[in-house]
Amino acid sequence: MSDHDTPVREYTRPPMQRGVDPQRMNWLWQLILQATDLKPEEVRAALNAMGVGATDQRLASWSVGDRDERYFPLTIAELERNLRAVVAMKQKQAEAPDQPAAPAE
Repeated sequence: MSDHDTPVREYTRPPMQRGVDPQRMNWLWQLILQATDLKPEEVRAALNAMGVGATDQRLASWSVGDRDERYFPLTIAELERNLRAVVAMKQKQAEAPDQPAAPAE
C-alpha cells in the first residue's frame, strides 16, 4: 500500500494484550530490540558512553523469561535510559560519520 492509498479502515487504539507493570518492562524491551535489530553490545556501548556500567549479567537478565533464574526486572526508567543512551550515541555517530562506532566491551 502506498502512502496515498486509502486504508481499509481507520486506525483505532488496539486493546491491551497484557497488564502493564512499569517495574517489569523486559517484554517491551525485547520487542524493541527485535523491531530495531539493536544488539545488546550496542546498548552496552551507549550506556558506557554515558557513564553507566552494564554487566553481562544485567544485559542477559533483560532478555530471559521471568521464570529463568537469571531474570531481573527492567523498570520503565531503565528502559527509557537505555533508549535515550542509544539515541544519543546514534546522534553522535551521525554528527561525526568518519569516526568508528564505539567498541563493545
